[in-house]
Amino acid sequence: MTMDRREAGWRGYAAATATVGAVAFACLQFRATFAPIDVAMLLLLAVVVVAARSARGPAVYASLLAILAFDFAFVPPYYTLAVHEGAYVVTFATMLIVALIMGGLTARLRAEAGAVAARERRLAALYELGRALAGARTPAEVAEVTARHVERAAGTPAAVALRGAAGALEGGGPPFDRPRVAEAAAWVLDHGEAAGTGTAEFPDAGALLLPVGTPLARHGVLAITAGAGAGAGAATERRGLELLAGQAGLALERLALARKEEAARLAVEAERLRTALLSSLSHDLRTPLAGIEGAGTALASDAERLTPVERRELAETVVEESRRMTRLVANLLDMIRLESGALAVHRNWQPLEEPLGVALLRLEGRLADHPVEVALPPDLPLVSVDELLLEQVFVNLLENAAKYTRPGTPIRVSAWRDGAAIVVEVADRGPGVAAGEADAVFRKFHRAPGRHVEDGRPAPGGAGLGLTICRGIVTAHGGRIWVEPAAGGGAAFRFTLPLEAAPPSVDPDAALAFPEAP
Repeated sequence: MTMDRREAGWRGYAAATATVGAVAFACLQFRATFAPIDVAMLLLLAVVVVAARSARGPAVYASLLAILAFDFAFVPPYYTLAVHEGAYVVTFATMLIVALIMGGLTARLRAEAGAVAARERRLAALYELGRALAGARTPAEVAEVTARHVERAAGTPAAVALRGAAGALEGGGPPFDRPRVAEAAAWVLDHGEAAGTGTAEFPDAGALLLPVGTPLARHGVLAITAGAGAGAGAATERRGLELLAGQAGLALERLALARKEEAARLAVEAERLRTALLSSLSHDLRTPLAGIEGAGTALASDAERLTPVERRELAETVVEESRRMTRLVANLLDMIRLESGALAVHRNWQPLEEPLGVALLRLEGRLADHPVEVALPPDLPLVSVDELLLEQVFVNLLENAAKYTRPGTPIRVSAWRDGAAIVVEVADRGPGVAAGEADAVFRKFHRAPGRHVEDGRPAPGGAGLGLTICRGIVTAHGGRIWVEPAAGGGAAFRFTLPLEAAPPSVDPDAALAFPEAP
């Protein structure tokens, strides 16, 4: 920096010498033609040019050089420094005063231009840092981004140490590994004020340390190695660094508030889930348990007085309510697997008829009052799915259709190919889904308020997890699920199964052995 300033100063004086010398030499060629006052004006113009382009020192030097050249070559007697007319003294003084005024104005303009340029640099650094911090997702990323931008702005190494869980500074690396810097950083974290080079506290630390935080909390300390915060313009430079540290503090505060908000949201969600789960266990499981207990009590106490038909009906009640309870528990377990990310998809190439057929067999008693129409085209390609999971999707959709339709109404299952996907539809002739409920029906524990089947009977309750599980399974297969009004009335639940690769060809005469999907 010192050598650059010296070189710039010598170049200014050299330029002043060349400018005044060139004008004096040109005027000397026309000394017989130009009047002395004309030469003085030209030399004064040269001084003004030097003053406009250089600092005050070269401007004064150019003024003195112009006075000497004018007196030596253009004021009789020539080639001497003697002055016999007092009017020339006024000319000399005027040239000197003009040089001083122009030099002062130029210095002021240069200082203002430098201040404006410095403000622009600080604003640009703040903008770049703010844009970079907007993408930071962790405190470590904020510290790394801040240190990198401060190094670029200050031209010297920088680092950020963050407050740890125990309240002390952690990480940061150099210069925080020096004992004096570490002591100063701890002081800055406790007091929230700058310390180190250029300050009253720890001036021998060898680094400038600034607090990183907001009025709400201090999150860390920014350290800039010696070279920043000292020398000319130190106050302005330090203000710029404090702005960068403040920007980093706002980013860390934003992350802290985001973590608190996320923790509060998770706590509310966990409480809501716990409440809904307890409600489901206390209500939805109580009904089948009460049915099992009533039927079992009747069989145990009145077995001799019951007819064979009555005993069979009670036994069927026990079986049906046991299956209902099993489905509720299975849905709860499946929901836990979805929430914990433990749902694993084991794909195999399967015809769609396989999981659909198993689902129909499992729900044979539940669908006894609902004729099921299956419309699957014979040329439907194999699908790469987890057969057990897809079977659960069919079970939940068919049971949902039976729940919200009156006995005797049909349920239609159809499928077709649509580009690179298979579309499956389960449609019923029930009351359909109310406006605004198309997305809500797939939420956990959602139950449509006041929903009744067509004859006015309230739909039987459930845990409100079946459709949520369907969405999780379909999404895990890379598809999507939605509901829309059915063509003949009712609700049509549709989901897609992508055909990510060409399915293998199947020989109809060969044994049904399907290869694993890639």
